[in-house]
Amino acid sequence: MIILDQKKAVNFLSFWVANSVVLLLAAAVLGNNVVLGNNNLSGPLAAVISGFILTLLIYLVPFAVERSGYKIKNENIWPAIFFVANAVIIWVIKRLAIVTALGISNILWVLVLALVVTLAELGVTKTTGAMKTAKK
Repeated sequence: MIILDQKKAVNFLSFWVANSVVLLLAAAVLGNNVVLGNNNLSGPLAAVISGFILTLLIYLVPFAVERSGYKIKNENIWPAIFFVANAVIIWVIKRLAIVTALGISNILWVLVLALVVTLAELGVTKTTGAMKTAKK
């Protein structure tokens, strides 16, 4: 069971904002390779929804790793774990484009976006100390 106190809620919102901003910037910079919006959702709303789904699922990765029984001895492995998780989650969000309104042209751009999202999440982690509270 996940119990949200104020610090965890702020960390979650920080990740959500960072992921949504990265999606908005990717759509602006990468042109037709990353597209936000469809006939039902506007671009900014698609970024907020896709960012929320990405944040919700990424926030569960440490718990999934813990439940799987794997012991992560080297803390430097976590960015690789989050990169793989981001790539898979972004690909799934892309496949659900009718609902999420996030379109990505091919797997290369999914990997590029996953790398940028992972770097943004690492920045948020360093700024807010989110991983220190997640370990407790």
